[in-house]
Amino acid sequence: MESQKPILVTGATGCIGSVLVKRLSQAGKSVRAVVRNPDRAAHLRSLPNVEIVLGDLDRPDSLRGCAEGCSLVYHCAAKLLSSNWEESRAINVTGTQAVVEEAVRAGVERLIYTSTIGVYGLSKAENIIEETPWSKYNQPYFTTKQEAERIVSQAVDRIPITIARVGDVIGPGQYTWTIDLVLKLKRGLLRPPLDSEGGFLNPVYIDNLLEALLLIGVHPAAAGQIFNVVDGTPIRTGDLFRRMAQMDGKQIAPLPVFLMKGASAILMGFDLLRGREPSMSPGGVGYLLRKGKIQPDKIRSLLGWAPAVPQEEAFRRTEEWLRQVGYLSSS
Repeated sequence: MESQKPILVTGATGCIGSVLVKRLSQAGKSVRAVVRNPDRAAHLRSLPNVEIVLGDLDRPDSLRGCAEGCSLVYHCAAKLLSSNWEESRAINVTGTQAVVEEAVRAGVERLIYTSTIGVYGLSKAENIIEETPWSKYNQPYFTTKQEAERIVSQAVDRIPITIARVGDVIGPGQYTWTIDLVLKLKRGLLRPPLDSEGGFLNPVYIDNLLEALLLIGVHPAAAGQIFNVVDGTPIRTGDLFRRMAQMDGKQIAPLPVFLMKGASAILMGFDLLRGREPSMSPGGVGYLLRKGKIQPDKIRSLLGWAPAVPQEEAFRRTEEWLRQVGYLSSS
């Protein structure tokens, strides 16, 4: 019999956390949603069986007692878009340590940490599995997620843990690889690399990701494991960019990598001069050039998970949502 205790979700107003809270609520689960900004939690307050609690990962004392009485912890909170190393470490590393300590103190049944395939860095391996060695990638988000994974892994003797290395998430409500990508393509701020120079992206549709996370939370074989969570249909960076641009009726020409890096450096300089977080950097371009294809064989074989929504259907649903909410003009 499944536990009736609340399930804790950190980052509950984020792209993944918010839809996870909604899905858990729809399934009749009691959810304790940790939010930093209560104004952003309005859409969660109307959900049944959802308790909103304030907590800020860069203020560990604010998390004290957050996991008390909970069965599971889904640690989804992270600092994603930042060039600030200190800020990224405070949230992604120190904050993760605090969440782990609260989970241990509360004696929860399992901690599920949503990591990223970015921990593999710029690995030159053609096929990347969970045991593939990491390479350095001198970007705040990716480096601090590597550090956070080490912290979570070190707690394996004190609490059951599972690490989900999440792919490039697309779909309704997803920012980096859906909303932000479409807006940049529309404004001409982003072009794909030449196919001869470009790499592969490894999408996971948000509904497929949610089903994987829910399964990871309850499957006995998931405890103590690390899983790549991707749909298993890698796509060339250029092909994904062209597919997203076509949703807005646009045709986009590729650029050589040296021009992409030069343009991103100029845009980053303008953003910094205006006191804004850079929307692109030369280091960010490097992610688009990664050749490795992430393999989800382990989660398929060990847990029996398979993506229910195929790639073309995922694109169709994503385009439909983008039109509904006004990011694309009505067809």
